[in-house]
Amino acid sequence: MSLMNKYGKIIFVLMALLMAGVAQAQNQDYRFHWSPSPTIDDDGNSRPEAVEYEVFLSTDGGFDELIATVVGDTIYTLSAAPGIVHRIRVVGIDAAGTASPRSEWSEPIFFEESRDGSLPGAAALGQNYPNPFNPETSLVYGIPVDVSDGDRVQLDIFSLDGRLVKSMDVDRTPGWHEVVWNGTDSRGRVAATGMYVTRLVVGAYVETQKMTMLK
Repeated sequence: MSLMNKYGKIIFVLMALLMAGVAQAQNQDYRFHWSPSPTIDDDGNSRPEAVEYEVFLSTDGGFDELIATVVGDTIYTLSAAPGIVHRIRVVGIDAAGTASPRSEWSEPIFFEESRDGSLPGAAALGQNYPNPFNPETSLVYGIPVDVSDGDRVQLDIFSLDGRLVKSMDVDRTPGWHEVVWNGTDSRGRVAATGMYVTRLVVGAYVETQKMTMLK
């Protein structure tokens, strides 16, 4: 994922999934790698290279917090807990202390919680996987423990022009759930190649994710 602006872009690449060891019981280590902060902006002007990167973490769609500073490298290993959606993004800092804009969020990291794991603290929509896909993809969403009977719960797929393609069956039970979209619309017709938007609504909470179908 990338962020384009006059300061350039930072791109996230998930280099490795489960690492050889784990940092804590039931946690899994994930390694992230991003491209260096560019030294030429979009106007062709030089800018100092980053000497360190601040790493920010968001869990279950909440506010991000600074969790680490990486010096002289573009790799960070995250110890992720089960049953929680994790995303990170980074900020490049040059030798004068000037910060670049934050990168866009990484692809979310999520793996199933153990039986005694906690329920989602807030509604959350994970990135579909695989992505890109053909023709099926899995959608992961979290329903918080405080969802009420009167809350609207919907998981819909839209085209980029805002047309409703399909409404997915959802499980209102608090916890993490997964549903498979088979690449068809509400009439059973195969959807066209291109980008789509998944939207989760739980009460007043709304989150969207983009996904791409290839054929």
